[in-house]
Amino acid sequence: MSEQKIKAIFLDVGGPIVDDSAIDPYWNNYLKENLPGIIGREVTLEEIEEANRQSVACYAPSTYSFTIWHFVQPDIDAFWKLRKHLISHTFIPFYKFRPEAVEVCRELSQDYTLAIAANQHNATVAYLEEKGLLQYFTFKEMSEAIAYSKPDLRFFMYIADKLRIPLNQCVMVGDRQDNDIVPAKKLKMKAIRYRTGLHKDQKIRLPMEMPDAEIFSLNELPAVINDLQNSIN
Repeated sequence: MSEQKIKAIFLDVGGPIVDDSAIDPYWNNYLKENLPGIIGREVTLEEIEEANRQSVACYAPSTYSFTIWHFVQPDIDAFWKLRKHLISHTFIPFYKFRPEAVEVCRELSQDYTLAIAANQHNATVAYLEEKGLLQYFTFKEMSEAIAYSKPDLRFFMYIADKLRIPLNQCVMVGDRQDNDIVPAKKLKMKAIRYRTGLHKDQKIRLPMEMPDAEIFSLNELPAVINDLQNSIN
């Protein structure tokens, strides 16, 4: 049985569309300043960065939640006190929009249906609209608006259902092996890993979780999509 041709592209926001790496030092410093009053000792940035690395290695869905719990466990109240700041923060001021995103998405939209597939606050919609990007997308909702978030398989299923396109005709483009690539491969989607940020060297656990391609710049995406399309019998 031959594979189905690609009809839709799911695009993560953090990584492919915006460089959000500036969030990490902000959050690390926030924890350095606020953890001592909760756990009763000073915490170094090196300790926090090591906890972040552990979160990546163990496929923790939320790096920041993992790191908070690493330091405050078993104090659940302390966890939620720090987590509340994370939940309430949009982090949009830390975004660095990738200028090539508009032209790449314009080009892809001529042949494919585009969908946002991101664990972001709803305010990100207005940010991307202001950048002139969302005119090329059919699905524009963030995870906050749809009740599911990555890596929940229902997140991807929800988007495909809204697009009325089978999952095996969709490709996921994201920067995280755990949240983007693994669930996509479980659903028989194609998957392209954007190697950037904290998760750029995240290990691949199993052969069936390998991405179909890797990119290091968004400008590479149209050619890689074309190659994947041509490889399908």
